[in-house]
Amino acid sequence: MHLRRKETILLSARFAAFFVLVLMLAVPFWDGSLSIDMWTSQVFVMRLLVSGVALAVITNRAVSARLRRHFPYLPMLMLIVAVCLLTVFCGNDLQATERMHTAHSFLMLGLVVMIAIMPVTLVEAVMLCVPILGLLVVGGYIDLATGMIPLELLLMVLLPLAVFSALVQLYRTIVAAQEIAIDPLTGCYTRAFGMEMIKVSFDGALRKKVPYTVAFIDLDDFKQINDRYGHDYGDRILGEVGENLVARFRRSDLVVRWGGEEFLVLLPELDRARAAEVLDRVMAPGLAALENGQVQKASVGLSERIEDAIALPQNLIELADRRMYEAKKRRDHDDMIANGLSGRRHPTRKPAGAPCSANVQSVDRTLN
Repeated sequence: MHLRRKETILLSARFAAFFVLVLMLAVPFWDGSLSIDMWTSQVFVMRLLVSGVALAVITNRAVSARLRRHFPYLPMLMLIVAVCLLTVFCGNDLQATERMHTAHSFLMLGLVVMIAIMPVTLVEAVMLCVPILGLLVVGGYIDLATGMIPLELLLMVLLPLAVFSALVQLYRTIVAAQEIAIDPLTGCYTRAFGMEMIKVSFDGALRKKVPYTVAFIDLDDFKQINDRYGHDYGDRILGEVGENLVARFRRSDLVVRWGGEEFLVLLPELDRARAAEVLDRVMAPGLAALENGQVQKASVGLSERIEDAIALPQNLIELADRRMYEAKKRRDHDDMIANGLSGRRHPTRKPAGAPCSANVQSVDRTLN
């Protein structure tokens, strides 16, 4: 959600910068500054400054990538500060015409409207409004020229509306992200969101050079539970499984409903041995309560990027999937021997890709 919000804020800032740059190129043909000797005036210098800031924002050169990640509103704030300075300098320039004052007032009003479409927090909205409020204070003290538009009155009316609209945009962004990211039945993350997060977190593990483990979990005999008790009962079990998985892992771990009765758990900064210990504790009490006092069990496969020498997150998932099916087959085999049976109780799906090698460590066993 934070990534999407930052992307939206930065995209809105670039759109605002494009608006500013186009207006700076167009207004000289409208306000007559081309026909007046304005080339050495402070208005011309400030227009060049504003155009340079707008161009830097469009090309993502206004602030560093690190600052953009932590303070996504900074490019927009730089635009607002530059336009406020332009308005002040033009308002005090005796050579400036009424049309020039009006053009800059339109420019400021356009930026206020741009704030309204940005999903910013209240603190970020206040930071964006500080230069504009400073402009209003300066205009009140020195009788700033604003052309045909009463800038003070309009900004005092539009600015609160823009801030309120920005907060509404933030709320809508959060709600939309939750609807996309959260599976309503289990409370886990959806597969689409999980795919995005594993790419981001896997790249982070590569940069930090730390372990990164993936656990693939598949509920045992869930099809038989659905066939015997019905889908409503199966949905209740899935909901309880998802709730227990989310509650038993760390906040930094991500539990993803991969599909049907399959779950994927992303365990950053854990090697396979420590991840196996965590999965032992998670699975020990069972994942959900069944009929006759029984509990829902699951088969688990683990893969880790350093130990398994994997460079792509998709390959990490596929390896954990294969190991999970190997664990499930071993479990079926052990149960059949314990019951004096031969052959398989349930047909199993053919594992995707190449079969798992024979030297899979014992940590990939079935976990109850």
